[in-house]
Amino acid sequence: MIVVIAQWFFGLIFDARIASNLNLILYRGWDVFREQNPYQWHLPSVVITFSLIAITGIYKYRQLRIGGAQIAKQLGATRVQPNTFHPLEKQLLNVVEEMAIAARTTVPRVYIQLHQSQVNAFAAGHTNHNAVISVTRGALEKLTRDELQAVVAHEFSHIVNGDIKLNNRLVAATFAISFIGLLGEWILEHAAASKRGRNNSSGFELVAAIALISYGYIGTLLADFIKAAICRRREYLADANACQFNRNPEALANALKVAAGLRLPHRNAHYHQYSHLFFNQTRTPWVSSFSTHPPIINRIQKLQPSFKAPKNGFKESTNVANYQAMQLTATREYLSENTTPIIKPTVRANTAHLSAKLSLLVHDPYSCFTLIPMLLLSDEFDIRSNQLSYLLSSQYVDAFTLDNAETELAKLCDKQRFELIELAAPSIDCLPAKQKDELAQLCWQIILMVENIQINQPLNHPLLVWLYLEIILMQTTRAKSKLLLKTRNTKQLIQAWRYFVSLIAVIGHNDAKEQQNAFTATCQQFNMKGLTLLPFTQFDSQYAHQMLAALISLPVKNRNAFLQAIEFAANWDNEINEAEQTLLYSFALLLDLPSPITD
Repeated sequence: MIVVIAQWFFGLIFDARIASNLNLILYRGWDVFREQNPYQWHLPSVVITFSLIAITGIYKYRQLRIGGAQIAKQLGATRVQPNTFHPLEKQLLNVVEEMAIAARTTVPRVYIQLHQSQVNAFAAGHTNHNAVISVTRGALEKLTRDELQAVVAHEFSHIVNGDIKLNNRLVAATFAISFIGLLGEWILEHAAASKRGRNNSSGFELVAAIALISYGYIGTLLADFIKAAICRRREYLADANACQFNRNPEALANALKVAAGLRLPHRNAHYHQYSHLFFNQTRTPWVSSFSTHPPIINRIQKLQPSFKAPKNGFKESTNVANYQAMQLTATREYLSENTTPIIKPTVRANTAHLSAKLSLLVHDPYSCFTLIPMLLLSDEFDIRSNQLSYLLSSQYVDAFTLDNAETELAKLCDKQRFELIELAAPSIDCLPAKQKDELAQLCWQIILMVENIQINQPLNHPLLVWLYLEIILMQTTRAKSKLLLKTRNTKQLIQAWRYFVSLIAVIGHNDAKEQQNAFTATCQQFNMKGLTLLPFTQFDSQYAHQMLAALISLPVKNRNAFLQAIEFAANWDNEINEAEQTLLYSFALLLDLPSPITD
């Protein structure tokens, strides 16, 4: 029925004989019209309809592939710099970092919607590597730290479960069938903004907006129904996963109660289009069947079975950070009036294993030129001296910062160093494209100064850090696009599979016979016949670099199968050691898949 209405609508708009067709339908009836025009009216409208749907859908999907930053900007969000000095913003960054470690995923970019007083948040992006998390000003002002952590954990659930990619496709599909109504909403919002700003807005804008909203109403309803049908159960799943990440269902329930007490609408023409991305309902639909989120009372009762809805409804809560909220508003107004924002990293990060000096370095983009390459230095004196000399030759590295970084890094264990690289990802992402490439080249040259890395039992530190850093650089810099293969070579993919399965078999088993048995069992399990275990006496970083490039080119189905093979080889002896855990986690990041290690 909807397709027929759409065909009729576009047929009337684009048919040159619109006046005669209307006259024929109104005065002589539909049957006479069909007899005189059996196919002429039908075919053009069908072609035009599907062409417009296809073009708008493809356009929107390609636009969203860039990453979640595109959506954040459309919704009026502002990027939070990693070296921000404001306490509320710093607290938000700390919470995001904590949940990233708990969810075993990379730290996304963080945004704030300063003009929104609702308690809300959203996660967006095409992959885990370009994902963003945005929260509203109301969430920062009205939620306690535990409640804010629960909301952020909910958004991380969407990232880990792959909902952000599903949402991107859903946005593209629904935009294609509702773009006429959305265009009318955008024009109406523009006219309202002009009126609030006391600018002269033409009455034609209002008439055009109402006409477009009316014409596109069927498509808008269909889009809302599709989003509601798909997203409701995903919200329950995200709530459950959030409790696994932060171990505090009470905090999530309290955050939902605070959000329920605020009935302020979101004022942005794009909010209808992205309504299913948010933590809480952005608008109240006329019919509950078109709601993109489950009733908030039902969500609270899932977390607190004994909860009963208040008779008089939820009441708006007072700010828990009134002074800090006023400071945030005043600071933002000051920064918006100055062309050169002053960012002073003076607040200590709430990360247990980071000292004050190390926290400043990891959250400062240009300090990463010193900190990240320092993690790759060799233990041998001669090689380390050459690496330090090359590092000091960079224009972004000074001896004082290098000396502080070396002193602080010596206090960290391997696991803490891996977390440090992960925490540095948002800072690296803030660098301009040219500096990102220079950082990737600097790290690569530091690694190449070590010709070969001896494989010991267990895997030694330089190899482990190199593999992890390689993956982080591919996420945050242009190095990833340079590694992509233009064509997928089946022979090279098999070589990569053999190479890394052999590597994890050698790392995870001390005895040569156990290594061979683990590799053989993995080949049999995944039907990879005719392969033999590679004798790993040395690790060639350049060859491993090529093998990583082959893995990136794998389709999703094969990427998942490869990760399962790596996990099978590591778990062959029913024990996964620390080195195997790190490799599994690193491969999951590289392949943009959930980590198989959950604890």
